[in-house]
Amino acid sequence: MNLQLTAQQIQLRESMARLFRDQSTAARVRAAEPLGFDDGLWQQLSALGILCMRLPEAAGGSAMSLLDALLVAQEAGRHLASVPLAEAIVTAPLLATLASERAAHLLRQVMAGARVTLLPTPLDQPGAILAPGAEGATAVLALRGDQVLMLDDRELERGQKNLGTDASIVFDASERGALPWSLVAEGSAARHAFQAAVEEWKLLKAALLNGLSQQAIRMAADYCCERQQFGKAIGSFQGIAHPLADALTEIDGGLLLIWHAAWAIARERPDAAAQVSMASWWAGQAACRATARALHSFGGYGVSLEYDIQLYYRRARAWSLHAGDPQLELDALANRLWSEDCTVPLPSAGEMPLEFGYGAAAEAFAEQARGFFREHLTDELKAHAHHSVDGYHPDFNRSLAQAGFLFPHWPREYGGRGKSAFDMHALQSVFEAFGWQRITAPITNQVAQIVMRFASDSVKSEALPRFASGEALACLGFSEPSSGSDVFSAKTRATRLPDGAWRVDGQKIFTTAANLADYVFLLARTNPDAAKHAGLTLFLVPMNLPGIEVQAVHTLQDERTNITYFADVRVPDQYRVGAVDAGTSVMAATLELEHSGDQYRLSYANMLAHAVQWARQTVGSYGSRLEDTQVRRRLAKVAIHTSIAEDLCYRATWSVMAQAPNRAAFGPMSKLFSTEQYQRDANDLMELCAPHSLLRAHEGAGLVELGYRQSIGMTIYGGTSEIHRSLIAEQGLGMPRSRS
Repeated sequence: MNLQLTAQQIQLRESMARLFRDQSTAARVRAAEPLGFDDGLWQQLSALGILCMRLPEAAGGSAMSLLDALLVAQEAGRHLASVPLAEAIVTAPLLATLASERAAHLLRQVMAGARVTLLPTPLDQPGAILAPGAEGATAVLALRGDQVLMLDDRELERGQKNLGTDASIVFDASERGALPWSLVAEGSAARHAFQAAVEEWKLLKAALLNGLSQQAIRMAADYCCERQQFGKAIGSFQGIAHPLADALTEIDGGLLLIWHAAWAIARERPDAAAQVSMASWWAGQAACRATARALHSFGGYGVSLEYDIQLYYRRARAWSLHAGDPQLELDALANRLWSEDCTVPLPSAGEMPLEFGYGAAAEAFAEQARGFFREHLTDELKAHAHHSVDGYHPDFNRSLAQAGFLFPHWPREYGGRGKSAFDMHALQSVFEAFGWQRITAPITNQVAQIVMRFASDSVKSEALPRFASGEALACLGFSEPSSGSDVFSAKTRATRLPDGAWRVDGQKIFTTAANLADYVFLLARTNPDAAKHAGLTLFLVPMNLPGIEVQAVHTLQDERTNITYFADVRVPDQYRVGAVDAGTSVMAATLELEHSGDQYRLSYANMLAHAVQWARQTVGSYGSRLEDTQVRRRLAKVAIHTSIAEDLCYRATWSVMAQAPNRAAFGPMSKLFSTEQYQRDANDLMELCAPHSLLRAHEGAGLVELGYRQSIGMTIYGGTSEIHRSLIAEQGLGMPRSRS
């Protein structure tokens, strides 16, 4: 993944932000509401060439990329620009493609500043149809069969009032056929060009909604930092901050979907059309939720017409319905995902500096790992495999290490292969596909990474070679029965002895893999008189020291974790990791690794794959359950969620590698969305696949049943969702600390 825009694109975005901030103020938006159109803004955009930015140079345009257009649309949405921007941007290149004199004439008018828009819904579709931005326009284009038709300005003065006050017109089914449509072009090429324009329109509309949503949440966050209640800024209340954190996460995921779709088009990927439908559907849903949460944050003021937030609330709902019922886009997505004969014309994308996925090199590495598993995963090992630590196999662990598939991302000096974090994403997907547990190695890796950075040379030379060879494992000793996720409330004591060693007494819970581990990475209080966060120290404690006892704790996920007791355990000082009483800074690095991983979403994606398998193989009222409209819609929603989860996880990884600014919230976002959505979708798929989903099995609905049990725990592992929401609100929105 690479999310770095070019210098020219950053400049374009900044210049458009200034333009819309100055020329599409709240006062201008309100003044334009009677007509739903700001002619002054329109003429300025025309003079700057923005309306023809996607028009080829040979036709008089600037031939800018799809990504460029998306950046412009996002800034326009942020300021509720009262112009049909998405429609104009796609109409100019469409007219240039249509080989007719009527099209050429219309294009000349567009280049002179005329307003020509289009119907995103075909005329031969039943029911009413909306023409966005058509009120008072020069013409509106429409598609019927193989014909591109036009309705001129004589029929575009309706004076209809609408929710979004955005110059849209609704044509009822009864009048549509009687309107004087005239032919612009016809034939399969004309139809394909129009359909491709609509696909681009969907993405531009999604970008408009995304910008609108971002601004609404920002307005709410700013208000919540200023508004005082009970002597505190209301943004410090979790009931206020957490819904905004959810909204910001959804909005960020939506932007990644939009860019992902543009990238897929540029790379001519087979899933490009599906990505467009995902981005289009999600943008509308997320925008409506975000603006509702934002308005709610203002309390009673939010519904007052004097406050601008209600403008965003109305526009979000209106723009999200310009193509009709969003459920129809889910139907389109299902066809694009699961119908073999589905082909969709797509626009050209132009320059695309972004990259999505883990890349060709990582895929090649994953293929090497698949080959290893196919060759070495015997029937005996397959029978032994389990998603929990019970699936750990010492000999196979050593074989993975020897083959370079245990910690290949480690530096070569510590026994690794210098592979990237995205190589590891690809590798973990192979582990998941072959059903091999992904618990012991990630925990050991998390500990080893901190040992590399903070431990003494003697501990590095002792522990790291053992980890690298697959001979040793580590576990985490953070949580305690009385502190839960508040690890800095640790009561386990480490007392300095006269000879410099430490005596450890206390207990840790949820020490997963402690029954197998050779070391526990232990957080202990070394200065009880210091402030809560200041008197803590970390140790890498050998598990074979006298005084350590491990007791099993079994979970509903069919997993074993542990509670570990420490009674008068003598730990040499060489096993201290970091300075005395400096455990907080070491823990910060540890938690960053835990928050930013991809481990939470792989089981989620696997659950969807098995639900689709179940639907294909299960007979329903229409034959295969996968042919049932409601089944397809529900599965399509989960497909969107898993795609967002992947993009958020990969962004978190990329941001650390690239040292991207403002990245502090990215890891918590990826964890929050992946686990919370996993739990919601597991619940829905349990209902969808019932009664088969009640039965435990290793495929189909049985994996849905497992996902249902696993998903609830994942909202707790690595810090609860509430902790992550607080981090997102603080780091992503600048809101006050919501934890005392």
